[in-house]
Amino acid sequence: MTNSVSSLLPIQKDKLFGVCVLAVLVLGNFGGCAFKKEPPPFTVTEAQKKFEDKCLKDFNLHVRTRQVGRTFWIYLPIKTPIFDYEVQKNQSPPQGTSNTPKFLVNFADGKYMNNIFSFEYDIVDKKKTKDEDYGFNMSYTDSYSKIKYNLYTAIYEIFFNTQAKKNELAPQFFVVIITDISKGIETRSTFYLQDFMRSMSGDIPNDEYVKRFLEDRKGSPSMIGDETGTHIKYYDIPMSEFLTKQIINRIHFKFQYSDFPPKHNYDKTIIGIVADTLRYYHFENFTNVRLNNLRLGKKYLFDKSELVNFGEDKPKENEGKLIHIRFKDGTPKFNEEPSSDQSPSTSSEQTNQ
Repeated sequence: MTNSVSSLLPIQKDKLFGVCVLAVLVLGNFGGCAFKKEPPPFTVTEAQKKFEDKCLKDFNLHVRTRQVGRTFWIYLPIKTPIFDYEVQKNQSPPQGTSNTPKFLVNFADGKYMNNIFSFEYDIVDKKKTKDEDYGFNMSYTDSYSKIKYNLYTAIYEIFFNTQAKKNELAPQFFVVIITDISKGIETRSTFYLQDFMRSMSGDIPNDEYVKRFLEDRKGSPSMIGDETGTHIKYYDIPMSEFLTKQIINRIHFKFQYSDFPPKHNYDKTIIGIVADTLRYYHFENFTNVRLNNLRLGKKYLFDKSELVNFGEDKPKENEGKLIHIRFKDGTPKFNEEPSSDQSPSTSSEQTNQ
């Protein structure tokens, strides 16, 4: 028997596989723990040793850990399967019902370079595509789900009670890699420790934490038999990289999984996602945001100051009207539109290709 995840086929197109599982495993089982009285805090060095010891003694998990800068890496090689298949017990809802995705994200990627965030995407209306019912779902195995739950239990119990000494760096990001070294398949989870802590106290709702948690899966012959994690490139994850990947994660979630899918103005939705995400983390080390709508051949360039006009959580004082500057034959034409219908500001330099 396995813990079922939503239908994942075709497997290549699902970018959020396993995210909801983490939310159920962790957030659903630690309620009320945030107010537990803790013993004196560990130093970072003590916490690293305590974590390894707890995993081994309490859960028989032989983890290897490494801290690079403010990123704490956890590697766990296992010899049991990560994925399994099970028959689809409930039929998929008919196309066009409220439970079916409204859009399909064919491609979404981003990068941060020279203080500029750049995002490219190709999104189509789901109603114009045909879903194939395979009759079965991919899922995590029970053994993998238990392993992951135990790892996050140990992270919670040890690192929520850790305080860095003057000569230490407190971990900011955690990367948890679980590798089936028999088949050469692994999952990699990345999260911001402060988000994790806030979720435990209920400060971040479950559905919001799902968007902040990053998970990837991959396979490689170099993973087979790798007991020590030699195939991993360890580095200190910069906040800009984490935010770029989280924005991509949010794009997939919004268009394919959200109960409140966007309207057909994809560009406005995506710049809103960018603006909100950077706002949540108070990230200021950028000058511009570039968007490239590959489907429509439209490109946008936004100054940092313009992002205040976009997003579901934009400041209330900016809920006024947006001035659009449209260019025709080189002559600017000004149109005033309500912010509820605003499109990405073409004053930011829109070009059609």
